[in-house]
Amino acid sequence: MATLYLIVALVIAVIAVLFALQNSMLVTISFLSWEISGSLSLVLLATLAIGVLIGLLVLAPSALKKTFKASSQRKRINALEHEVSEHKAKVAELQKPAPVISSPDAQPESHDSESKRPPHELHQ
Repeated sequence: MATLYLIVALVIAVIAVLFALQNSMLVTISFLSWEISGSLSLVLLATLAIGVLIGLLVLAPSALKKTFKASSQRKRINALEHEVSEHKAKVAELQKPAPVISSPDAQPESHDSESKRPPHELHQ
């Protein structure tokens, strides 16, 4: 993206030089009690620069407001992501199987339950 800006800036500079070479007529600008004389191209380029500066000053408050809002939203997103990770950790902890506590006097059960049945119940 920086390369694109550089190319655009170079094109504008070349156009400005061509404009200055073709408009070298001397003009006088009067405002109230001030009088300024200079080439037409320099007067127009100075006027353009002043216009750009005024435009930037007009846009600056909204740009700053957007920057501050984006910053606060990034902080909020980070806080919410942290909260989500905490909730995921709690859910994972709750989904773990509970440990089985066996008492010392409990006898282990045999997996072959049919072998303990009386013979008359085996075929039912």
